[in-house]
Amino acid sequence: MNNQDNTLAVIAITKNGASLACRIRESYPASVLYMPENFIPEGVKGVHPLGDDLGVDVARIFREHKGVVFVMATGIVVRLIAPLLKDKRTDPAVVVMDEAGRHVISLLSGHAGGANRLAGDIARAIGAVPVITTASDIRGAVAVDTLAETLGCVAEDYDAAKRVTAVAVNGGRIGIYSWLDKNILAGKIGTLPLGVELFDDLDCMARSALDASVLITPHLVPDDVLVGLGRVAFLRPRVLVAGMGCNRGTSEEELSNLFDQVLADNHLSASSVRNIATVEDKSDETGLLALASGRGLSINFISKEALLKSITPSGPSEKVFKNMGVYGVCEPAALVSAGARALLVKKTKSKNATMAVAEADW
Repeated sequence: MNNQDNTLAVIAITKNGASLACRIRESYPASVLYMPENFIPEGVKGVHPLGDDLGVDVARIFREHKGVVFVMATGIVVRLIAPLLKDKRTDPAVVVMDEAGRHVISLLSGHAGGANRLAGDIARAIGAVPVITTASDIRGAVAVDTLAETLGCVAEDYDAAKRVTAVAVNGGRIGIYSWLDKNILAGKIGTLPLGVELFDDLDCMARSALDASVLITPHLVPDDVLVGLGRVAFLRPRVLVAGMGCNRGTSEEELSNLFDQVLADNHLSASSVRNIATVEDKSDETGLLALASGRGLSINFISKEALLKSITPSGPSEKVFKNMGVYGVCEPAALVSAGARALLVKKTKSKNATMAVAEADW
């Protein structure tokens, strides 16, 4: 969480705590402060008064912010947030501080929510001691969910990610594979924890007597290739762009079936799809909008001018030009959106729709 992130809330309930909240605000100027009305400094914006029921206020703040800093006793915080907890992938990062500003405790969503990093950043800003209790941080071992966040990937199976992290915490040998040159991966990770080795060859990796492996790739890997890799967790980089075109009124069902078919036939993970791309005229195409919404994807609507300047690898279509004013939709849309020069998957057709896939830089 960077210092301009307006999703950070700081809650204080005492006079000293309110003063400390204002100090934190100096490093996080876009943060929102919550405190009793009589402690709000005159003329300071972005400060909201707490009501008579702290539990009600905390429940609302918990829903509205990605990070919450409590300046109060840990016991109070635990009782306040316990009924609100759902999942570490969706719960906000929670940090607790004593009102004297001596310690900054990462309490909740340390890895997935970024509370460990937030606690460290605040501690450095105010001269406090960060308190981190997650085993992987204490031992300097690789934590798969933190690695996913660092690399901008999606952990395909959080249970598998936890199992691999457990192997690392207990001193096991971990291999990390990238579908790209391992030097690219090394540049993104930086200093490697002890017992971790990078690979860009799965066969070599399988011969290395590893206890667990992290595979970073948009490609599906057959089960027989995983033999010898120990426990395996997949991290999916968001690098695939699905270029799509369709006739007016094409159903979400047909588009969804085409989307799944193209990925499956080409051994690509849906978790690695970054966005859908299509021509600007499709901005009101209900089936396409429903597909994107259902998959949690954005749509990049490309101008006709940009599509005309791009190539259409499967060849220009006079029929498409007559109807749309461009010589192709799915292929040039994928290339333009991804900033790629070549397609990963050329145009595939269903009755009323087309799809191609390009790979963006990681």
